[in-house]
Amino acid sequence: MNRAILVGNGVNQVSDGGASWSALLNALAGRPKTEHQKNVRDAKPFTLWFEEIASRARKKNLKAAVSKELERRVKPNNVHAEIMNLEFQSVLTTNYDYNLEKSTGKVWKSNMSASETYFSLFRRRSCGPQHVWHIHGELDNIGSLMLGHEQYSGYISKIRNFLSNGVATESKARKKRPYLSEYSGNKTRVKGDVENWVDIFLGSELHIVGLGLDYTENHLWHLITEKRRLRKKHPGAIGQVVFHRCSDCPQSIVDEARLSILRALDVKVIDRVASTYRQAYEKCIGYLSKLP
Repeated sequence: MNRAILVGNGVNQVSDGGASWSALLNALAGRPKTEHQKNVRDAKPFTLWFEEIASRARKKNLKAAVSKELERRVKPNNVHAEIMNLEFQSVLTTNYDYNLEKSTGKVWKSNMSASETYFSLFRRRSCGPQHVWHIHGELDNIGSLMLGHEQYSGYISKIRNFLSNGVATESKARKKRPYLSEYSGNKTRVKGDVENWVDIFLGSELHIVGLGLDYTENHLWHLITEKRRLRKKHPGAIGQVVFHRCSDCPQSIVDEARLSILRALDVKVIDRVASTYRQAYEKCIGYLSKLP
């Protein structure tokens, strides 16, 4: 069975100056003036907080400001390199930056399996047989950056369509036949449908590293539940999700609640606590390097 890895922003935070999402949004909104203001901000869902900032911002293109801030703050580190050295053929990431690719010292090229601008079902960069799928968009296409409630909502709608009746295309080569998931029950699916990260997520044994899985990530939660359904329908043919919690502190109540839900959805949870985040990630990478 194929294995894939999904890498989140936690890996970026190992670097000096690594930007958490709250730090990034505070940079856009201005630092909180009081502890109370900070607590109020922390209580806001990321996607809706971005919408609030955007509604009040004087800058017309807030995504460009996000892109510039990320390029300034986030740099590759040895954890990026160690993950890439594991040689997963399919590396999925919610990160917009190219730290994973840069850490290899190799040349990576955009190699989208189908054309799209706003969403990212087919958005990847390749080096030989290895692909990095930027499932939340990428810096080279600012419009693709997944930011805000509207874009998140549209994305889950597109994924649901992809898993049912397909995603429309104007491609002349396809004669307007829609793109369909390998796991769609639609009888009109034809051979030759393009590779995409959703099918990799559903079919592979998927290891999630450095991703908090906030509840606003409704498209990922949807796919986890869909994967559970497929595993019951096709036992042995669909890989499990393995969630690696890497932290420098024990589980909070919020962590415990989230992990409880994941376990109920047939996700294997591995909790690694170390003195530092870097050490926790090194433990995780050591485990992954020994998989048969």
